[in-house]
Amino acid sequence: MSQTVKKTVQITIKPWQTVSRGLMIRDAMHQVWDFFELLHDESDERLAWELTDAKFNSPFVVEGKAVNTRTGRDAYEAIEPMIRDVAGIIGNISSEQPANISPKKRKKITRLLERNINGIEKTTYDFGYEIAPVVIDHDVAELGLKLLDQPSELDGLVSTFAHEEYGSIMGSLSQLGRYRRKPAINVKDFNTGEKIWCQVDQPTLAELESKIVAKDVWEQRDIMVQGMLDYDSQGKLTYIKDGIVSYLDRRKVSVDELHDPDFSDGLPSEEYLEQLRAE
Repeated sequence: MSQTVKKTVQITIKPWQTVSRGLMIRDAMHQVWDFFELLHDESDERLAWELTDAKFNSPFVVEGKAVNTRTGRDAYEAIEPMIRDVAGIIGNISSEQPANISPKKRKKITRLLERNINGIEKTTYDFGYEIAPVVIDHDVAELGLKLLDQPSELDGLVSTFAHEEYGSIMGSLSQLGRYRRKPAINVKDFNTGEKIWCQVDQPTLAELESKIVAKDVWEQRDIMVQGMLDYDSQGKLTYIKDGIVSYLDRRKVSVDELHDPDFSDGLPSEEYLEQLRAE
């Protein structure tokens, strides 16, 4: 009989028992929050962590599972690569510096380790999916903090990422408002799922005033925005300046329109595929 693979993630926090090194409730909650935030895929808003169990006696235990919020189904497989990545980083935190770790992720891991020398005696991370649990105590945390304090190869790169360039994004219209005290629209990018504020220039503002209707926002109409794209130091698109907005009109395409009788030069499909393989 095959063993059922565990598809939940669990964090166990054991506080110091001495009065001088007591654990604050706020810090215990933040420890849980930072851990599950490390495992959160920001590029996919459908994925989230659902609480499956919690024990508030000592040790403090919180367990969760990855779910697709739209379908309600288990989403561990979708987020498993990120889980294995984080498990690898934390599992080797006292022996090697994480390679190519983002500043945002480094801050979260640093906070986790700092609490292990300020109130938490031991933190156990159980990643499920037959990944070996990782135990972080005071000594491991100190070694890990020393390694994280050293600059990585990525640090030299991200400092050069902040820039502006002219370009465009395609997405859906999600909101009208103001951004940095200027008229703006909020666009959900098709590629990343991120919502980006776009300041519109005066000609575009006048045009939108005459043709945009509430239905365009409610139905999240497809649009393309061209303008000056502003990227932060991590290479993330933050907002767009002087945007020019164009509507994207979609239409249904029939199978007959896609069919090309001359695609295979008159050969049967089997012969055409064989000819391609021979080439």
